[in-house]
Amino acid sequence: MKGLRLQSKFILITTLAIILLMCIIGYAAVEREKSILYAEVERLGHLLGETLAIPIINDLIYERLGLVEEGGLLDNYILEIFKRRDVDLLYIAILDEEGRVVSHNDITEYGKTYADPLTVRSLKANQTVIQQFSGPKHAALDFGVPLSIGKKRWGTLKFGISLEKVEHEIIDTVKKIIMLTMFLIGAGFVLILLLSRRFISPITHLANTMEKTGVDYLDVKVDIKGHDELAVLGERFNSMMERIRQANEELKKTHEKLVQSEKLASIGILASGVAHEINNPLGGLFNCLTMLKQNSDNPEFRRKYLGLINEGLDRIENTVSKLLWMSRKSDHVPVEANMQTMVESVHSFLEYRLNNGKIEFRNKTPEDLFITMDMHDIQQMLLNLFINAIHAMPEGGLLTVKGWRDDAGVKIEVEDNGCGIAQEHIGKIFDPFFTTKPTGEGTGLGLWLTYEIVRNYNGDISVKSAKGKGSTFTLCFPEKQVV
Repeated sequence: MKGLRLQSKFILITTLAIILLMCIIGYAAVEREKSILYAEVERLGHLLGETLAIPIINDLIYERLGLVEEGGLLDNYILEIFKRRDVDLLYIAILDEEGRVVSHNDITEYGKTYADPLTVRSLKANQTVIQQFSGPKHAALDFGVPLSIGKKRWGTLKFGISLEKVEHEIIDTVKKIIMLTMFLIGAGFVLILLLSRRFISPITHLANTMEKTGVDYLDVKVDIKGHDELAVLGERFNSMMERIRQANEELKKTHEKLVQSEKLASIGILASGVAHEINNPLGGLFNCLTMLKQNSDNPEFRRKYLGLINEGLDRIENTVSKLLWMSRKSDHVPVEANMQTMVESVHSFLEYRLNNGKIEFRNKTPEDLFITMDMHDIQQMLLNLFINAIHAMPEGGLLTVKGWRDDAGVKIEVEDNGCGIAQEHIGKIFDPFFTTKPTGEGTGLGLWLTYEIVRNYNGDISVKSAKGKGSTFTLCFPEKQVV
């Protein structure tokens, strides 16, 4: 019954139980009716035998004394009894002490000696012997009644009673039981349907509702009817779903705060590079303003330095715009982005820090490698991995980014030759707030946020690292991104 719904299982099992119970009850009823009918036939046979024995013994005595003609009176008596329809006699016979037929309803049986087991038993028995046998069309009961007075044995009365009526009554009883069983099964099936709708349907409905629930689908409720335990269960489920929904909302808000705090932490790390990008143009601007003050009357001179001022302001505006664009909340709008361009844009944020740290940067991402993702997510992901690599190379080193496409999808590899990761920390680096950096130098959210971004796009991230030999982070995204 694997795969069947609970309601179907309940209906099937209950119906089979009713059928089995009715079969057992029906069988017991038929057997009881059969035993009653057989007992009634045996009682009737006993009564008939005892009733006939007395006049037959008298006739046998009269014949022995010569008071009546031999055989005449007995034959007439036997034929009269055999013709009566109140008892379904198959035959009736009188045997002497040796088992020879002295009277029979069938004249052709006269003079025959019976040696069948019932006759042998009857000739020796002092009480009525009964045996069932198969007649020409129906079963029958064979009776052997001793004809004796005291210890004197005058012979044996034998007769057979047909069980045809008993068999017909048993068949009628079976038919009635079958009809009653069918009726009860039908009525029981209707009752089972009503009970299943009342008690099983709410459970299956609750199970289906629970199956529909998910992280992004929590606005589900169960219709509550009545005031019984099932209604209480539905109320508890609705209350639980409401608490889960509220907790999920709080979790999302907390998650967004953590992501935003990590972005701000990343921007803090970029502050030195941003200051450099702004300070250089500012120095040029002050110099241009000084030169203009000294020689503001020359139109050509003024046009030249105003152009330089405008160029410096554009550079500052571009730097600040990038920083603001990166720090703002993302709406998660996937677009087709060029990976080489994205790597270069993140590199531009960290170029000053890479140069100061004597870290060589190599972008080996091909020009034709594209991926469908939100641009903020790509930048945040790469920025976290680059910053992690910079921290791993305090004495300088090589940071390499590779990208390619294979059967699994798009793969991006960020490799450094820094201090590496200890084996006992490999399984923890993607946990939130886990960091091996000194206090104040890291939040422990960078790699966790990278992991969350990769997982949000149904991707996979893995790391290979050895202490003192550097680390390689590999990102793999399927062809069709799901956000």
